[in-house]
Amino acid sequence: MAETITAPPSTYTQPSRKGKKAWRKNVDITEVQSGLENVREEIIRSGVPLVDQSADQLFATDITGDAEIEKKLRGKKLLKSEEILAQRSAVPGLEGRKRKADESVSEPGAGKRVKNGKFVPHKELQRLKDVADNAAGGVRLQDEAPTFDPWAVADDTVTKDPRFSFLDEVKPIQEPTTLRHAPASLAANGKRIPSVCKPEAGKSYNPLVGDWSALLEREGATAVENEKARLVAEAAEAEAEARALAEAEKVEAAERDEYATDYESAWESEWEGFQSGAEEQGMSHVQKTPRRKTPAERNKIKARKGREASEAWERKQKVRDAQEKRIKQIAKEVSLRDKARGQSIPSHFTPSDDLDSSADEGEVTLARRRFGQLPIPEAPLEVVLPDELQDSLRRLKPEGNLTMERYRNLLLNGKLEVRKQQWQRKQRKTERTEKWSYKDWRLR
Repeated sequence: MAETITAPPSTYTQPSRKGKKAWRKNVDITEVQSGLENVREEIIRSGVPLVDQSADQLFATDITGDAEIEKKLRGKKLLKSEEILAQRSAVPGLEGRKRKADESVSEPGAGKRVKNGKFVPHKELQRLKDVADNAAGGVRLQDEAPTFDPWAVADDTVTKDPRFSFLDEVKPIQEPTTLRHAPASLAANGKRIPSVCKPEAGKSYNPLVGDWSALLEREGATAVENEKARLVAEAAEAEAEARALAEAEKVEAAERDEYATDYESAWESEWEGFQSGAEEQGMSHVQKTPRRKTPAERNKIKARKGREASEAWERKQKVRDAQEKRIKQIAKEVSLRDKARGQSIPSHFTPSDDLDSSADEGEVTLARRRFGQLPIPEAPLEVVLPDELQDSLRRLKPEGNLTMERYRNLLLNGKLEVRKQQWQRKQRKTERTEKWSYKDWRLR
């Protein structure tokens, strides 16, 4: 508790008591203030004033004794290591004596002969072989029924409330027909491509001369053809640009001839930015002062824009409907042609479908018509040049990427959709506004 300072008695001078409330100004409240301070300090220390605390909270039975007296009698301070060792934890410590291992958690085949870690029992060896070969005695997967079927139709019939009889009945979720269809391969022959294609012999780290030279010549010829196509495209683009510039020059010359006189062009007769005073006076009478549009004119403009927008939407809708009708007709013709040739897509996926064996050692020929607008990414060029061939595995540099090859095979097999790579994640759109609350003030 805070110490109360007792002041000597003093007489308060009161010059006048004529006012109604003058006697309240000089009341001595020192004792009341000290008491409030003491109660406030008690609440800060214990959270509850001493008056409201019970005897168990105020008093405690000392069983261990005073620590200060113990320090004085002992005469020395404990070391930090002794303080750490003196601490006791509620977690039991580890037992130092040896005991027999529990059979339920011990490794299979543990015994005296496996202490060096080199002996494997015959039973355990046979089990590992069965697991590796996936034999009958190996690991068997339990064919458990699925716990939840999202396409199942609910058996229990829900009674419909007669108050909502005017609402349409909720149709149950139906399984899409294409869920059980096999993915359509993008290859020209329609066959599935192996998930991991067998690489060519020329791509080996130590290839034969014939295989490597054949691969190098083929890839070189392909690169030359691509470069020729690129040069032809650049030349065509440059020619189109030059043709456009020539047409623009012709139009400009025709305009110059149309407005020109016998001596000089009408636009060149006066200096740029210079006119006589008489011309300025004449122009001042010709120009009209801008005026604001009336509400009626604004409404007319708004209505005209609305009509134009609706007419444009209707035209686009008609074109879209015609395209949809044409798409259905084309799809019907393609399906009839495939049925006639006997190359229709199987309705259910069967693991025994024939794989394209020719895709193991060569590039896959893609079909002309395919789903989507984005092209299939080109396969990386994995050719080692003559100066890059190494005769030592330590200096060998790996070529290709198995992850990218696997992803491209998924695209070719139709299991994934070709999408554009997003280099930058789309951020959440935020708006910054200035608060005007500081302007809402009153002059008092």
